[in-house]
Amino acid sequence: MLVDETFEMIRHALDSGHPAHGYLITGPVRGAAMELVMRVLQLLFCHAEQKPCGNCDGCRRVVEKTESDIHWIFPELKTRVISVKQMREKLINEISKTSFSGGWKAGVLVGADRMNAASANAFLKTLEEPPDRTLFFLLSDAPQQLLSTIVSRCQRIDLDDDSELAEHWKDRVIESLANAQSGKPLENLAVSTELFSILTEIKEEAERLVKEEKGEDPLEDDEKIFNAKVSSRYREMRGDFLRVIMRWFRDLFGVKCGGDDSLLYYPVHFNLYRERAARLTLAQVLYNLEAAEELSRQFEKNISEETLLAYAVDRCNHGTLKQEGVKCNR
Repeated sequence: MLVDETFEMIRHALDSGHPAHGYLITGPVRGAAMELVMRVLQLLFCHAEQKPCGNCDGCRRVVEKTESDIHWIFPELKTRVISVKQMREKLINEISKTSFSGGWKAGVLVGADRMNAASANAFLKTLEEPPDRTLFFLLSDAPQQLLSTIVSRCQRIDLDDDSELAEHWKDRVIESLANAQSGKPLENLAVSTELFSILTEIKEEAERLVKEEKGEDPLEDDEKIFNAKVSSRYREMRGDFLRVIMRWFRDLFGVKCGGDDSLLYYPVHFNLYRERAARLTLAQVLYNLEAAEELSRQFEKNISEETLLAYAVDRCNHGTLKQEGVKCNR
């Protein structure tokens, strides 16, 4: 969904008196998901007649994250985890108190998938029986990491992801996939090696960006905190990298199902998709999508990225001439 239409949906729910207690918003945490939450919070705390105005003290405090009735939870710097102590002291205990303004209260979990088992279970109890006039917003780009019981108690909103991998990297990822030659291990290895080299460059860029953002806070000199920030930024950029791979195989699937180039993410490769789709079964192109999704899940684990990429490239059905007639890799 788009931010604008989602905002209007939540506005209508508030006006009708039937909002969800919790909204799970999936999308770029620094981008669309945060933009949506800030707009909804300004709607709740705006002092003007036409809400949100964006200019009053209430709207300003939302932007500055100084509104007393909004409780922000971020992963702790050193561990990149939302701990149970943090959950209880900064959210659960505070959200149970009477509102300072006499109106709404809100809890915002930025990177909600970073809750550990203890903090997730503590939060679940509050989510099941929330205080009156309280809304929870869970922002996540990895909702599959959340407890299913938390997900089931939230209204899930999947925002359209308009974040993009830098053009020079995206072109190299697409070129690598276009050149994939299934059937020859050394050629597949060359493809996965190129993809891994792109990831290495992305990680170096993440480190450079964090260094540029380094502030005057003395804690910024802590190596563990710096590494945690680099890891967080890299994880976001890596998500854009994985999205390019997923979109490549979605295009191939779309062409196999008879779609034209207007439906493709990368329409310039329509003829290549059509040639490859003709050599693959529907089961094979579906399997590719599953393999790409599995790659994204495995990247969240402590497994060598180089190994994961090599395995993914080798198991996918690319539809090249050398692969014609092979069976689905199930």
